[in-house]
Amino acid sequence: MKTATYNPNRSVAIALLAIVASIGGCAGRNPFLSNGPEPRVENCMLLQQATPAKFVCDGKTYTAVQLSDIRNGVATVPPAK
Repeated sequence: MKTATYNPNRSVAIALLAIVASIGGCAGRNPFLSNGPEPRVENCMLLQQATPAKFVCDGKTYTAVQLSDIRNGVATVPPAK
């Protein structure tokens, strides 16, 4: 019976490739850091889980559609009072 042997060079190469892929990302985005205009859904609290969902961000209420429009550049964030 033949057993697999441990190759430390291969293990290091695989670990380095995994780190580079996770930091660099194939799409050019860092998956650990969020990007885009504020407010973002991950920074908000879910207020109502309905259609459309409502979120509270910095004391203002937004629907999921409004946050999507802000993220996609269709709409701008209203100025703070």
